[in-house]
Amino acid sequence: MQITLPDPERNPVKFPAPLAEAQADALIRAEFADLRGSYLDVAARAPLPLSAERAAQGILRSQVQGSVSKAAWLSLADVVRAQAATLIGARPEEVAFTKNTSEGLNIGGTGWRLGAGDRIVVAPSAEHPNNVFRWLWQAREHGAEVVSVTPNAGESLEEALVRHIDGRTRLVTVTAVDFATGRRTDLAAIGAACRAQGTFLLVDAAQSSGVLLQDMASLPVDGWATAAQKGLLGLYGIGLLYVHRDWVDRVKPMSLARFSVDLAEAHEAAGPDAGWQLRAGAGRYEVGNYNYVALAALQASLDLLLRIGPAEIERRSVGGSARLRAKLEEMGIPLLAVSARHRSHILAIAEQQGSGHDLSEIDWINELSTALKQDGVAHSLRRGALRLSIHVHVLPDVLDRVIESIETWQRTRR
Repeated sequence: MQITLPDPERNPVKFPAPLAEAQADALIRAEFADLRGSYLDVAARAPLPLSAERAAQGILRSQVQGSVSKAAWLSLADVVRAQAATLIGARPEEVAFTKNTSEGLNIGGTGWRLGAGDRIVVAPSAEHPNNVFRWLWQAREHGAEVVSVTPNAGESLEEALVRHIDGRTRLVTVTAVDFATGRRTDLAAIGAACRAQGTFLLVDAAQSSGVLLQDMASLPVDGWATAAQKGLLGLYGIGLLYVHRDWVDRVKPMSLARFSVDLAEAHEAAGPDAGWQLRAGAGRYEVGNYNYVALAALQASLDLLLRIGPAEIERRSVGGSARLRAKLEEMGIPLLAVSARHRSHILAIAEQQGSGHDLSEIDWINELSTALKQDGVAHSLRRGALRLSIHVHVLPDVLDRVIESIETWQRTRR
């Protein structure tokens, strides 16, 4: 199937008003009509909407037929950049394309050229390892000090991080949602403390983007990195990096290529003979051509997310998680404790965190996992807990089937 790409000479982005609830339900059922089983594993990767599959096929078909329009493909990048900016409340010039979350975090961190005397504040126990190794390497190679934060008894993650921010702190990095527990971080509290010290706040949004409402126009967040294959309902191989316009000139590009510089209207193969300068905005962090297949899929997925509306997606996703949590608590199944104000679309079944991935140290958790797999309920095991994660495609009847599967396992075990 061939997709229609925008005219590169026009402003192509216009978004419809969010849909009514019944319309959104119908659209969701149509977009995920081929989804098999009950998919509660968006924290690992999301199911792909049918419109995104068709869009990706269209890009591939045009190359199979030898009918590639490079200008149209580059215009597609402009469309997706504007869509992504709209979704997170940013300006298009504050958004760059990356390969994944890790690359975005590396760009945001390496661009500071931190060294002796500079402090990086991070809480490893709350982070995915990809938001830890980068900073340890920075310390080893360039002498920056990594302050590894562990909250004291009765102290929140936010309080612990803020307690370690001082005049030498150049960068604080934190996840928006803990991948293992589903705990949602209060970015406003940490961001306010960072702004008071002139400290750059870099957020790992791998688990929040596309699911939770995050408005860069109101949040005191300076850098924000994510990938497409989870809440953005896209493919592996493409990510987004947001850098607030006030910080772009201070976060230096870690690499440079033709797309990173501005040569006015010159062809992409033009050289620097007539002079050059860094591209305005976050586009300066982009190196080489884009993943156009993933871009096409992401355009369709972002269109779906924007049609339903970010606030409505959060309401449905977090609401579904809350309903599931309440039912599990009623059944006496233990959940990792997360206070009500920090809950998200992710919940974790376990008495306490362990260290196992894909296999728990606790037999009954492995038994439940096996039973859910047999019933077609997609999920993950992370840090010893059984993780269930919900997105907009998990409608109430899907959740009913998941609850029934857990109830059946519990009766059988008794």
